[in-house]
Amino acid sequence: MARKARGRPILRLIRERKLADLIAAPNGAVLEASGVFARGRSYFVVFDNLRGLARIDRTLEPGGHHEWVTHPRSGEGYEDLTYSPSKKRFYLLIEADKHPDGTYKAIIEELDDAFRFKGRHWVDLPFRKRNTGFEGLTAVRWHGVDFLLALCEGNRCRAGRKGAKRGGGRIHVLQRRGTKWQPVARIKLPRSVKFADYSAVAVRGDRIAVVSQEDSRLWIGRLRRGDWTLEDDRRIYKFPKSKKGKRLYCTVEGISWLSANTFVVVSDLTKKAHPRRGRRKDQSIHIFRLPRAAVSRK
Repeated sequence: MARKARGRPILRLIRERKLADLIAAPNGAVLEASGVFARGRSYFVVFDNLRGLARIDRTLEPGGHHEWVTHPRSGEGYEDLTYSPSKKRFYLLIEADKHPDGTYKAIIEELDDAFRFKGRHWVDLPFRKRNTGFEGLTAVRWHGVDFLLALCEGNRCRAGRKGAKRGGGRIHVLQRRGTKWQPVARIKLPRSVKFADYSAVAVRGDRIAVVSQEDSRLWIGRLRRGDWTLEDDRRIYKFPKSKKGKRLYCTVEGISWLSANTFVVVSDLTKKAHPRRGRRKDQSIHIFRLPRAAVSRK
């Protein structure tokens, strides 16, 4: 039987590793991992304090084939990334930047399979603040058309106290039109998903996973393409806790499906507001599996 805490099943940790054991940061910088995408034998990782893309071998063993595939530089980095097999493009998300119209808007950069820069395009949706915009990104295809799903960090895509009011998770469906990514639909997360924030999204087939950093939880539902609605399976999982039942995974930021029941997750740097025990798990890459009881019902 899967262990439960207050009625929520707990994800099973398979293995994990500090990113600093695998790859060196430029100029001694920390590795504030913010997004991950699994492809082939590699995990591609981005960081919100570095403008660069790292490739981590799936073994997670020091001395393996780990490298920076783009030259990293300090400064504002990326919030997430995804990949489109049909377009053969990596899409890297910049949360928000000052637009010529005076608002803040997200930017999506594109790289080809050889990691060559192919352009950057604004997302035609304004935010009030630079640091509370889109936090997650995943690519989907429907009837031969490619879309990006962009997850808002705050509830109802708001910042501050309004964004912390639970039960208002939102995902914007983006389609490339000309030189911009245009929102063409908006997906409402079920009201039962009462997260304080939203830090990552990933899709596999019709299944969608959404992570909350503040709550240290994972929700899985089903995505209906076309009408862009969600079916709520009411499956919410907790990340493992300490032996005393305290939160360990305080900074989960990125997620990518590996199989029907496993995920790769990355963690950001802990901040002053986080408990000290969170440092054991921050700036890391982790492999988790769904509890057996959850898998057997699928």
